[in-house]
Amino acid sequence: MSQHRRRAPSSRRWRSPAWASLTVWSAALFMVAASVARLFTYPPLGSKDEPAHFDYAVLLWHGRLPVFEDGITYAAPFGVEAPVQWVSQHPPLYYAILAPIVGPLWDAHHPLLAVMAGRGISALLAGAVVLAAAWAASRCFPGRVRLPGAVAVTTAFAGMLIQQGSSIYNDVLFVLLCTLACGVAGAAIRSEVGPRLLVGASVVAAAGMATRLTFVVWMVAIIVSLLVARSVRLGRLRPLWARLVAAATPGVAAVVCAGWFYVHNKIDTGNFSGRHAEWGLEHADRVERSFSAVTFDPSFYTSLFSVYRGILRPSDPTHWVLMLTPVALAVVWGVMSLLQRRRAPLPTVPSTSTSTSTSAVPSSGRPWLPAALVVAMLVAVTLLLVVVEIQYVTGGGAPITRYALTVLEPITLLMGAGLTGSRRLSGVLVTLWVALAFVPYRTLFDLQVRSIVPDAAQWVHVAFWVSVVAAAGCVVGGFLDARRRPDAGAPFAATGDERPGQPASASAISDR
Repeated sequence: MSQHRRRAPSSRRWRSPAWASLTVWSAALFMVAASVARLFTYPPLGSKDEPAHFDYAVLLWHGRLPVFEDGITYAAPFGVEAPVQWVSQHPPLYYAILAPIVGPLWDAHHPLLAVMAGRGISALLAGAVVLAAAWAASRCFPGRVRLPGAVAVTTAFAGMLIQQGSSIYNDVLFVLLCTLACGVAGAAIRSEVGPRLLVGASVVAAAGMATRLTFVVWMVAIIVSLLVARSVRLGRLRPLWARLVAAATPGVAAVVCAGWFYVHNKIDTGNFSGRHAEWGLEHADRVERSFSAVTFDPSFYTSLFSVYRGILRPSDPTHWVLMLTPVALAVVWGVMSLLQRRRAPLPTVPSTSTSTSTSAVPSSGRPWLPAALVVAMLVAVTLLLVVVEIQYVTGGGAPITRYALTVLEPITLLMGAGLTGSRRLSGVLVTLWVALAFVPYRTLFDLQVRSIVPDAAQWVHVAFWVSVVAAAGCVVGGFLDARRRPDAGAPFAATGDERPGQPASASAISDR
């Protein structure tokens, strides 16, 4: 007998998860580099809100909360002036992250360095958004091995997110928490809810409500997803009580961590949001409009959802081609998949024994239900945000594009599905999309910029070329992802609904 036997291939060989592929990490690097290129291009404190965000962080470092009527307390010798403290109504989590960095630098009389350091933190948070987007995609649709990479790419090239990653705005932390909330909600619907997932859901809910009030749309999604979860197991609690406790815990955590601030808003301004609508109507030339007038105004939607525009003219069609072409492809692939499944024969189950047959057949008989619930959750959150924004505009607000970043993950999930719906074409589609995305991206920075920041142009050059290399990594990763096939024997592989030992559907195995 030969002493050297060929080792059989192991079915348990470790594979890097889809959310940790070359595409995802290249996209995260691109986002950080793009944010750095933008932060050295745009003048420090150059927008009307950034001085207020910066002032909030320094105020918090000195143990104080901002007051709307007091205006800017710590005004830098550069940048835009602000008549009031625009962002005093926001909870303090983002500013608490910045305070230990920007506060000491301000106290040491280095205001410019303090601003650039704060922007650098935002750039890192923007890179984390890309990683979180890929992770959330893998939890919402765990069988789609190419989807996380495509979602990471479409997230990284969102010009509005790059702008938030290059400025001191709490939106960047808010988007990160919204993205994590999407992944948590998707995981709750797709898999069993246990103590670890519940702790994660509670931390995300508390942090989100401690960042912005509009996170409430995602907190509702988390709570509902825990109510409709596949199963909930919390110690010895009975299933019904475990489900109710799980659904209540994120809300309780949010009230404990952030409730005090909204009470503070109510005391100071008369409303929990802390909004000063009357001041805007009187001093900022804002106009109240009816709900129906805003709802049926096309400019409301084009302004709100132009997240890929960069600083192109609003009339330029490039950013709409970037967004709507993958969306149209997603519809095409979805219709083709439905037709293919209707023509495919029902999976057969071996009937060697009664016990085997019973364990192999899904108890619900509806393997499509978890995916449908995730899609319904994404649609509901997007519609809820639109209603919230319409209500905001009726009171004199503006449909500012960065507010749509609240639902950036649902948008990029749909776009990613369009780019990767065909395994054979996904690499080519990602490549063409990245090439076109460079058009608005290139408008965000200036290679010859002259700034009060020393060596700004050199920093922009380095960051730009790093972003080019990262974009090339996205393209290469897209072709590598196209070669990946779902493991039909793994939990929630293929369509994302099959169980171990359960045959995958014909359309899932072919994976186009």
